[in-house]
Amino acid sequence: MGLKRAFARHVSQRRRSLIKSSIAALIFFTVFTSAILFLINHQRLQYQHQLETRTQQLTLDYLDRLKNMMQEIMPFTDKPCVSNQANLTYRAAFTTGIRTFLLVKDGIVYCSSATGDMTLPSTRLYPEIDWQKSLDMQLQQGTPLVPDKPVIALWLRKPGQANNSGVLATLDLSLTPYQLMASQRSDTPGLAIVIGQNAVTTFNPHLVPMTQLPPNHARRVEIPGYPLTIIFYNRPLTANDIRLTVLGSLVLSLMLGALYYYMLLLRQSPERAMRRGIRRGEFFVEYQPVFHTATASLGGVEALLRWQHPTEGRISPDLFIPYAENEGVIVPLTRHLFSLIVADLPQLMQALPPHAKLGLNLSPSHLSAPSFHDDVSGLLSKMPNNYFTLVFEITERGMVEEEHALAEFAWLHSQGIEIAIDDFGTGHSALIYLQRFALDYLKIDRGFVNSIGQDTVTAPVLDAVISLAKKLKMLTVAEGVETAEQMSFLQERDVNFMQGYYFCKPLSIEELVEFCRANPAFDHQASLISDI
Repeated sequence: MGLKRAFARHVSQRRRSLIKSSIAALIFFTVFTSAILFLINHQRLQYQHQLETRTQQLTLDYLDRLKNMMQEIMPFTDKPCVSNQANLTYRAAFTTGIRTFLLVKDGIVYCSSATGDMTLPSTRLYPEIDWQKSLDMQLQQGTPLVPDKPVIALWLRKPGQANNSGVLATLDLSLTPYQLMASQRSDTPGLAIVIGQNAVTTFNPHLVPMTQLPPNHARRVEIPGYPLTIIFYNRPLTANDIRLTVLGSLVLSLMLGALYYYMLLLRQSPERAMRRGIRRGEFFVEYQPVFHTATASLGGVEALLRWQHPTEGRISPDLFIPYAENEGVIVPLTRHLFSLIVADLPQLMQALPPHAKLGLNLSPSHLSAPSFHDDVSGLLSKMPNNYFTLVFEITERGMVEEEHALAEFAWLHSQGIEIAIDDFGTGHSALIYLQRFALDYLKIDRGFVNSIGQDTVTAPVLDAVISLAKKLKMLTVAEGVETAEQMSFLQERDVNFMQGYYFCKPLSIEELVEFCRANPAFDHQASLISDI
């Protein structure tokens, strides 16, 4: 949307920026939420893989050490229990995880590290073990002495024996440490230890058939050399994961949307374009000659602030001046006008005689600005001594607080600055201005001038305005004069000054100098009325 339309449709621009920022926030929310959930799941899988590898290695190392211990015990099977009891009990007590070591000879369990002599068929004790294998394992709910606690039986057959002789180890099975770790980390997967057709799990205190294990989100880890499988159940994204991620994404998305909205306003806003235009020298001044009504001789010039945008072309002051007043840019814009006038002073001194009046338009909001006195004093310090008399022009586009305005007007008069009211009759407070404030000039709005010769309700008001100014002893300036009929009407009513396209169009400072050289008959009460 162009800058000209941006001034006229600033509210629409804000709405479009809000829609764009909302779309950007929604896209960010979707992408960010998806990315975070993916990272959570990916991190959880990485952690599970590390846990699987470590668990596999720790289990294998433990079983290998236990196997070596059982091989050391294997020669005990050639001796009676009484001669091995103490040694067997010692080894069981100092081997981690061992409940008992059992000696088996010819298929009979005849010695236990826990109870000593015994006679019990091995098939009765662990019926699912294949005693013919050199190594086998069985998982069951418990033993005769401890029936409620799951155990693992590890069978190691004596090499070179035709009969079933060897060492049987009963291992205590407790997943409590793993469950404690899982309680501290929500991403710890569930676990199942499978031997044969049975399994013990972290999510069920009892032995369960393998067929009842959950089929989904499972990874199987085999223990090389042993009939044991560990199944890891990866936890999918939980409701808490999704809830926290969505909440965090929502907060960040709102922040991003607000930031993007602000950036759009900065990039597209007329305010930013105006401030950039001030920095880049896009503003300039044109001067329109002002003539004495009685003699039609040249009496001064009116300075008009113009804006030539590099891409939008010339921006109408009817657009950017009201916007600058509403958005708080009028003060820096007025300071810039000061600097432009100061830069033109050498050429203005060539065009205008000594004691010419030099007027600058001020917004009422500038009067109440903390920098007002400093801004005016800075301008006065750059003016040539006693060459120009400044005239500050107050528009009706805003109300002036009475007590404050009286004080500021008094200060301006003390500095030798005169005061004018611009566009008289177009605002609701004009008569209040004339009644309460000491004003030196009254500018008649072009709307009243255009009513000359027309049968409208506005035409009689012009006579009343001129009559009122005379009674208040104020000089009058009619702007927007475009026809000979209008000029004659104003001459008949003794309006002091006239300006408009009937006499001359606005001129650059160079064109103004040439124009004034061609029209040297200046009135010594020439007036330069500045209208920004």
